[in-house]
Amino acid sequence: MGPIIETLITKGGSTYPYVLLGQVLGKASDGSLNALCLQDSSTLPGARDVRMLVKNVVVPWNQAVGKPFPGTNPDPYVNNPARYKNFGDEMASKAGNRQLYKLVFNVAQHVQDNGQSEAVRLLRLILIETRYFLEENKREYFGPSRASLDDVTKVLGEFLKERSNGVRLQVVCYAVLKAFAEAFPDFGEIKSYSTNSSDAAGKRAGDVERLINSKVDFAIEVKDRTLTLSDVESSILKSRIANVHNLLFIVQATPQMDDPDTILKRASHEFTRGIDVNVSEAMTFFTTVLILLSPEQRAALLRVVHEALHELGAQYKHVCRWIDLMKSI
Repeated sequence: MGPIIETLITKGGSTYPYVLLGQVLGKASDGSLNALCLQDSSTLPGARDVRMLVKNVVVPWNQAVGKPFPGTNPDPYVNNPARYKNFGDEMASKAGNRQLYKLVFNVAQHVQDNGQSEAVRLLRLILIETRYFLEENKREYFGPSRASLDDVTKVLGEFLKERSNGVRLQVVCYAVLKAFAEAFPDFGEIKSYSTNSSDAAGKRAGDVERLINSKVDFAIEVKDRTLTLSDVESSILKSRIANVHNLLFIVQATPQMDDPDTILKRASHEFTRGIDVNVSEAMTFFTTVLILLSPEQRAALLRVVHEALHELGAQYKHVCRWIDLMKSI
């Protein structure tokens, strides 16, 4: 059943995804409902008005979660493929896409034959497949064409308020430096990696890296928690292995360091061994970089954050939050 559901969600156009979810949701919420009926005027036993369920529940839900189902009609069951009282010969004969009709009919028949518990199971599967579709497909960008320093720092601050095990901080750090590198090409190339992978697994020096002539010369580690001596020791070893001589910790936490005297002493000692280790508060660092960008370049940074969320594989909830913030500017 999974491949059928996936096909209807991703290729079902502006009607069949709503019919799929509407018929299954109706049966899952009311076991006496006939899943083959679209309207209460049907003569089949157990007829209910699924059309209004879709209009009042499914359509608002679709809008709220990022619009995985396409189409602009707030009442999808009045679209030609679904403008019938129930599944049957008339609906089948007038279907523009017979293959899609057959798929959604098979789901409705299966649910009707197997009852409410099976409808609940398929409802979960539909929601899971919809989530997969959302996460695998890039969301539209809604940001401005130019932005002030105040606009950008406020929106970054709001985005970073919620701790995310470093994911949001890594994305923002990567985007800020990438936007800076695009504005000033001599700065070098900026790279980052999937938020789900570890530096050690990829033999990397940091969460974000700057490359000069294809060689990493500057590594950045991001922490949205208090920095520890253990963090510093571990990152120094990674930098030594990668032969990187500049290491920066971007920290978003209070306090920034659990033992400032010991950590700074360790950083000072490492300087004599060849690695320049520094620590900066996140928003202070970002603001310093943003001051050097024009309003248009700052707006470009906002788009880079959007792109980076997808590029680095951030969870969909982070993408949704960023989209909401872009709409607020």
